[in-house]
Amino acid sequence: MVIRGARLLDHPEPVDVFVTDGLIDSIGGGRASGPQIDAGGGLLLPAFVEPHFHPDKALTHSRIGPVADLSTSAYMSRNTAVKRGFTRADIELRATAALDLAVAHGVGTMRAQVDVDTVCRLDGIHAMLAVRDRFAGLIDLQLVAFPQEAVVRDPGVEDLLRRALDLGADLLGGGPNNEDTPDHHDEHVDRLFAIAREFDVDLDLHVDFTEDPSDRALEMVARKTIDNGYEGRVAAVHCCALAAYTDPDAAATIDLVASAGIQICICPMGNLLIADTARSPAGRGASWPKDLLDAGVNVAAGSDNMSDMWFRFGRADPVDVAMVTCLAAAMRTDTEVRNALDMVTVRAARFVGSSDAGVSVGAPADLVLFSATTVDDVLRNLPGTRTTIKAGRVVGRAESRVWVDRT
Repeated sequence: MVIRGARLLDHPEPVDVFVTDGLIDSIGGGRASGPQIDAGGGLLLPAFVEPHFHPDKALTHSRIGPVADLSTSAYMSRNTAVKRGFTRADIELRATAALDLAVAHGVGTMRAQVDVDTVCRLDGIHAMLAVRDRFAGLIDLQLVAFPQEAVVRDPGVEDLLRRALDLGADLLGGGPNNEDTPDHHDEHVDRLFAIAREFDVDLDLHVDFTEDPSDRALEMVARKTIDNGYEGRVAAVHCCALAAYTDPDAAATIDLVASAGIQICICPMGNLLIADTARSPAGRGASWPKDLLDAGVNVAAGSDNMSDMWFRFGRADPVDVAMVTCLAAAMRTDTEVRNALDMVTVRAARFVGSSDAGVSVGAPADLVLFSATTVDDVLRNLPGTRTTIKAGRVVGRAESRVWVDRT
């Protein structure tokens, strides 16, 4: 493949990008062969990476009934009630629709959280393994076995988690804040570390998803990561409470996170709605990404949910995530806006352990080509086109247009 006249980040003029055997062979000059795409000066980015998404829950918002109670316990109750109606076929159908959107919007890799618990047992894992096979060659799909109903208060889930990992789940998830007491928060993480060591898999944990300053699971997870010798193998998602700490407490926690090699994923779209459920919310649901980045912590940004029992909106589009990240985290300078874009591309790639080389020679030809020519216009999501390229093959496209009759 040859992509003619593409505009790259940090490159002043449009260039030609040559792809051979699924890799970027050269930039600016090379031997033309295979299909050619006229970029027309549009911006060529590395494919988006979705670091945190729940495809097994997608498109279930219509099943929850009227929403009045916004407490965390009410969200959990609605979540459990809806899951009781899940079947493998139902999960496959909805997850396929969600991934179709993701691929068309330029997502080349996704880390998918899949509930494993005594409510839906292993139906989600079986369904998502089938979906992963169906989307082979279109999107790289990592599966996280996620015990959302907790561990200590959901007897039997540990055996289910082990079976999920045996079946092919890639990582082990968790959510210590879903337990009933701080002691159980600790025990939750201890039990997960034991299983992670048993299977030699990494941990990807939901942590402190409200802005209650008394939530201190992130600090606890960081300490236990060091105690278990798991530095560099733990990810923490949400981490909203960090923004409610005093400045000294936040700084100390961030230093500990950096020492533990923990990567952070924020989910500002959903957390803007659920991190602070007061009538007049004060929180922004975005954690402290600028301070984390300053401390050398890798930070990604994810969609989290799509039209489900937690978040009624969303369309599996990382452009939306990056733009909302700018708003929620007050990322306003040119450098900060670029960081927000990186949080859904190269930083998100680093978060999931895939190539973060971006658009460079030797990198995988996982790309998304926009008709828009600047980062600002990409994040404005103006009418136009985007084309998804996976391993040097066009696999998806999204386009929108406007029409006005001025006569």
